[in-house]
Amino acid sequence: MESMKAVLIYDEECPLCLRFKQGLELMDTSKKLRFIPLQDTHVFKEFPELNLEDCMSQVHLITEERKILKGAEVVDYLLRSLPGVSKLSWLLDSESGKKATQFFYQKVEELRDILKEKEDCNQCPHDHKK
Repeated sequence: MESMKAVLIYDEECPLCLRFKQGLELMDTSKKLRFIPLQDTHVFKEFPELNLEDCMSQVHLITEERKILKGAEVVDYLLRSLPGVSKLSWLLDSESGKKATQFFYQKVEELRDILKEKEDCNQCPHDHKK
């Protein structure tokens, strides 16, 4: 039996999330990740421990051991796990580096919220507000 890959749940209706996913696909040279859009209702059957509202509010990743990571925890996991991203894993070696990654994730989330709330953005779902 094939071991489970880590699963990244992303919002396929969010342009920022799509870019993040596409970048990770390029860096995931060892194909350790499986990508599932939160709009795929089968994901909640396969992983009943997830809920749609929570997944809409922030990125989720299910590890190979089925541990659920959210938000900045996902960034830490990716920095440690993916060869293409791990070049930046030194950021996790110090408290200031950890704070920098958390700050980066927070700013990305703020940008995502701005995109979702922007009235003239026809690409962003307006009902995904926190």
